[in-house]
Amino acid sequence: MSFMFSSYRRTKKGSIIRIVRERYLRDDIHCGREKCAECKRFKLADKDFSVISEYLVDSARQSLNKLEPNAHYVVPNFETLNNQIDVIADPEFGNDVIILQTIWKRIKSNINAYSKLKELFSSRRFYLFDNEFFRKTFRRRQPEETIDEYNDNLCREACEWLQNHFKSIQIVYLIDSKKNSNSDSDKYHFQIHSIEDYVKNFHNPIGLLDKLSANNDNDDYNDKDGKIKKMKKTDFLYDEHLPLHKVLQQIKSGQLHKGCYHSNRYNFLQGTVTVMINNEEMNIHIDGRSNINRAINEDIVAVEILPESEWKSSTTDTVLNEELIADMDDDDNDENEQQKESLMMDVDQQQPKDEDKKTMLLKPKPYGKIVAIIRRNCRSFCGVLREPKLLTRTLTNFLFIPVDKRIPFVRIETRQYEQIRGRKILVQIDCWPRDSRFPKGHYSRVIGESGDKETETNVLLLEHQIPHMEFSAQVLNCLPPEGEHWIPKPEDFLDRKDFRRECIVSVDPPGCTDIDDALHCKDLGDNQLEVGVHIADVTHFIRPGTALDREASERGTTVYLADRRIDMVPGLLSSNLCSLISNRERLSFSCIWKIDAKTGEIRKTQFTKSVICSRASLTYSEAQARIDDREDQGEIAQSLRRLNCLAKILRAKRIEKGALVLASANEIRFVEVESETAENELIILEKQALETNSMIEEFMLLANISVAQKIYETFPELSVLRRHPKPAQSNFEELIQAAKNRGFDINVSDGKSLSESLNRIHDPQNEHLNLLFRMITTRCMSQALYFCSGSLGSDPNLTFFHYGLASEIYTHFHITNTSHSIDFEQQSPEFLCKRKISDICQHINQRNMNARRASRSSNELYSYLYVRNSPKKFCHEKGYIFTIKNNALVIFIMHLSFEVVYMFDDADDNGNDQSTAKNKDCWLIDQENGYVQHKPSGIRLRQFDPVQVELSIKPSILQSNFKKQINVKLIDPKID
Repeated sequence: MSFMFSSYRRTKKGSIIRIVRERYLRDDIHCGREKCAECKRFKLADKDFSVISEYLVDSARQSLNKLEPNAHYVVPNFETLNNQIDVIADPEFGNDVIILQTIWKRIKSNINAYSKLKELFSSRRFYLFDNEFFRKTFRRRQPEETIDEYNDNLCREACEWLQNHFKSIQIVYLIDSKKNSNSDSDKYHFQIHSIEDYVKNFHNPIGLLDKLSANNDNDDYNDKDGKIKKMKKTDFLYDEHLPLHKVLQQIKSGQLHKGCYHSNRYNFLQGTVTVMINNEEMNIHIDGRSNINRAINEDIVAVEILPESEWKSSTTDTVLNEELIADMDDDDNDENEQQKESLMMDVDQQQPKDEDKKTMLLKPKPYGKIVAIIRRNCRSFCGVLREPKLLTRTLTNFLFIPVDKRIPFVRIETRQYEQIRGRKILVQIDCWPRDSRFPKGHYSRVIGESGDKETETNVLLLEHQIPHMEFSAQVLNCLPPEGEHWIPKPEDFLDRKDFRRECIVSVDPPGCTDIDDALHCKDLGDNQLEVGVHIADVTHFIRPGTALDREASERGTTVYLADRRIDMVPGLLSSNLCSLISNRERLSFSCIWKIDAKTGEIRKTQFTKSVICSRASLTYSEAQARIDDREDQGEIAQSLRRLNCLAKILRAKRIEKGALVLASANEIRFVEVESETAENELIILEKQALETNSMIEEFMLLANISVAQKIYETFPELSVLRRHPKPAQSNFEELIQAAKNRGFDINVSDGKSLSESLNRIHDPQNEHLNLLFRMITTRCMSQALYFCSGSLGSDPNLTFFHYGLASEIYTHFHITNTSHSIDFEQQSPEFLCKRKISDICQHINQRNMNARRASRSSNELYSYLYVRNSPKKFCHEKGYIFTIKNNALVIFIMHLSFEVVYMFDDADDNGNDQSTAKNKDCWLIDQENGYVQHKPSGIRLRQFDPVQVELSIKPSILQSNFKKQINVKLIDPKID
């Protein structure tokens, strides 16, 4: 059975279009009960169904709940599932839960709830009932029904049908509010309960009660100590958020601007919103609690730009004193409330005292105020509970300190403090009422003991939302049954070019097992070279729509941590069948050029599916040794020398065009060695800068550019490309000022001028000065992003340009649909949808950004472990003053690739506690001129100056973030 229904929509150009949809209704949908006599003929035989683990049992939830002691199935409504997913996902909540398709399609907008629910379908007795495709439970929307009323009525009517169908087994419809739990229960045969009432009636509800969401954003009423009271305007700490319909109107008119809020990494009371104004990115600075107005890092917000009279220079950059803020709770009964409010205002304003500053104002930067939250960053956060000053048996209200310093503290209620104190836990933010200084949330689960290596690694994976579960049986079933013994079959060679006799080699870091690229270079005579870049053909093993394809798409990228790798695909593929291991036949995709050996000009480009057999899998140092050994005249050495000479020509041409050579922290590797102590000793292997590193980079860049040109030529509207927008001029102000303070001029008018300016920075007394400036420059840039070519415009010179590489068009060889551009008939239908490709690009961008952050956090964790496990219990390291804050120095430790913070207001260098005011009075801070001066000794420290520091671990201090546990002491120059 099917029927047609239509709706009308206004397009961006103002025209009205009619949208017609056809709905197919079925009679053969299983109810979910395993022993149902009526539905047994509809039962699925294939256990590989993506949203079912087991069918529901007859003895469901019997004696589990005092409110419903007999057998029953639970059906949560949308608000319950959306807000209380942690309760429902808890094993104590039990199985035999029915999720209606009406709810399932709506919950996809909440990534946190959606991902947890998908996992429950595969591991517990959770059943998806397709009520909107079942003829007996679906009806059309009535004219008088709102969409919310229609969805709720569909759910209730489905529950009614299920109740009549099951007869002896009760249906319990769980709603998120007590208000309507009994208002219309007489109309139905099934039971309606609020999730709170239902949870309270478990035999041991304490664990579940802790996970109940405190979802109360009501500005008019405040529920405190069980009493509801009317709130006065004077009780509110924040302005009311504008309603969404007004926000959208004002964004359209230009009164407000939409953007993503990014909190300061050192201070959650400061941040920026990046918006587009006149087709140029602009950072709007947000300062203080009232202007942040309850926004949390990575929320999508509406921001109002303040009048220019309220704009400020960058003199208010302060590292947050978290212990001070932690004391500023919202306890109405605290006798010192006035004193605390005064201190909080000092922190909020973040303004240094005039006598402590020599201020040379830069051009004022735009400041703004957040007036609405368009979309919340709905995810869980890791951290620890703060030790209360007075712990009593009845105390249930605690302050949660997140690991991520960009996230504000969270007020949670728990009855399990003794069980979770000192341990890393997961907390979900539920709401942020206008009368609360901090957001309110609920405890989700324990991760592990603070400071433990495995716990901290799990924390960084959770914090950066890295999927790291074991691959499911469905995914593993997609792999070749021959396993590691798989070899290409004759039919696999069809339509592939055979390069097995070519001198192909791979060059990678030491220990690399996922070798995804290899090269060859053949002398054709007459100054002509044939150069090939070969990429593993993963698509041969991953077919569209399979469980393996879905899992790889969800993970998005491989994540490299200091001690492990989180694979995007199972290890059989990543480290074996799709790794271009030497002396193994491997399927690949190849980009072949005919290049002039003297000029680097490309004469001809060819793309082809191929089969290769690499001659050698070399490390960078091994390849460099072969190049340098002039006695080695073997085929591999000569091929590498030709590649190296050609790479130098290509690099010079790129830099001449304006490509930037930027830098991040030096790459290091931590290696564990056996020790007699409880923990193994960590040693550091620093990355060596070799010509072969640059050689591989040049040919990968060339391949990426060639691939981008090819796929854009074939798919002008559907190509996956990568762009890097030119930064706004204002982004470089701090870089320009920092260079001026060191006696250098920086020209940022274009990439080539910037590159030439950076090349001129040199100081014989500071070997790392140029590197530090390039690191600062990198932080001025926005991130390069994948995008769909049809989503930006038709002029690649304006929209596709990659600023950092000075390339008109660019992509990544391994992530594009290049193979389809030479085999169009095999194109998957999903790659013919512009919106689908754009969504995929956004997902990959997010996953790549998270992977980079996780990798950096993992190195920071091992730097901390390196200090903690040092035999002397401290480390003496050389560092460089990277940034000067109002109350701290950010010092970059080159040996560890690690930033540490030396606070002016923590304690003196002998570790003695001092008052904040006394310590701060010892320092004269001039951020604009890039120096600080210690008044008693007269010692002046400039930005980028080298210093010697002693790093140690603070004893017996419970901190959410391991970086906060590192004590920093200046030993050269020594501050008395």
